[in-house]
Amino acid sequence: MPHRTHIQDPAPLHDQVGRLYFRVVLPAATVALTLSSGGQDNPVLPLLTVLAGLGAALRLLLPARLRDAVRYGFAVTAIAFVLGVAAFGHLPALRGTPAQLSVALLFTPATLMAWTLLFADRPRTALALNVTLTLSMTLLVWRWQTQGLQPGPLLNLPLLVAVIGAAVVYSALTFAHMNARYHAGEQERVRDPLTGLLNRRALNERPDGPEPLHVAVLDIDHFKRVNDTHGHLAGDRVLRAVADVIQDALAGHGEAYRWGGEEFVLLLPAGSDAPAVLEGVRREIAARQFTGGQRVTLSAGLTRRGDGEDLGRAFERADAALRAAKDAGRDRVVLAAWGSQVPRRLTSAPLAGNLLSAGPVV
Repeated sequence: MPHRTHIQDPAPLHDQVGRLYFRVVLPAATVALTLSSGGQDNPVLPLLTVLAGLGAALRLLLPARLRDAVRYGFAVTAIAFVLGVAAFGHLPALRGTPAQLSVALLFTPATLMAWTLLFADRPRTALALNVTLTLSMTLLVWRWQTQGLQPGPLLNLPLLVAVIGAAVVYSALTFAHMNARYHAGEQERVRDPLTGLLNRRALNERPDGPEPLHVAVLDIDHFKRVNDTHGHLAGDRVLRAVADVIQDALAGHGEAYRWGGEEFVLLLPAGSDAPAVLEGVRREIAARQFTGGQRVTLSAGLTRRGDGEDLGRAFERADAALRAAKDAGRDRVVLAAWGSQVPRRLTSAPLAGNLLSAGPVV
């Protein structure tokens, strides 16, 4: 049976930002610069439009393994473009307009933020590019201002709104991505990757409330033989099958943990028929045939935690019941009395078939 639990890791931040940057932000900035030219015949604007369109097309069409070249290439080209305009800004055709100065002043912070996210996986590269871009834009603005150019006040407000909107979008995207990564990381931290069940860490960190519940400890009998005879891949299939049977048996009512190796821990609601659930799991596993015709059985210890009882103490009692099941011949469930002292040795008497009891079930 295939492993059913899969934790999907969100796409890398720089990949998500890259889509937004090349498809939305970059074309918007190009349009803003073009509209702010005031009809001035500026040969740089068509070149900028071509570069923006080429960057967006390459980002969209190239396979993922080549997208790094696009973002690095575009960042370097953008810095070279700004330095070129600053160096030759004395030429009449390259002199800016007040509106273009406004665009430069407003879009520079947005670009710095965008590049920080675009190169989130390479923070040192992001820092180097942002410092270089800041120095380049400072040189360009200084060059324009030495020519008596001042920002256009009438265009500052709508451009400011646009930049703030872009900043909000980027911030929301970053938060959503970080939140998704956090939850994915939390799931990986408390999930067993092989079976998809909660792991030992999750049980240790579980809030220990006062509510009564059933505690069961299960162990696959002679599991080492499976690995030694059929290999570890066959053993992994057995572990996944047991986990799937447990999940089906719980049907969302209870918690299942892989405690370690071939051992599992179940926490079931106090009102559930825990003995029947465990017996159903035991029977289902015993009836299955695995690789090479092998048969696998389970032993389990079960107890009930009373009101206010420490979960660790109930676990010890269930674990002792598991040992009693092993001593009694395996392939059975042993019940330990609620509230009893953890016995050094449990004596078991038949209850129903392979279901044994080490005391009354409460």
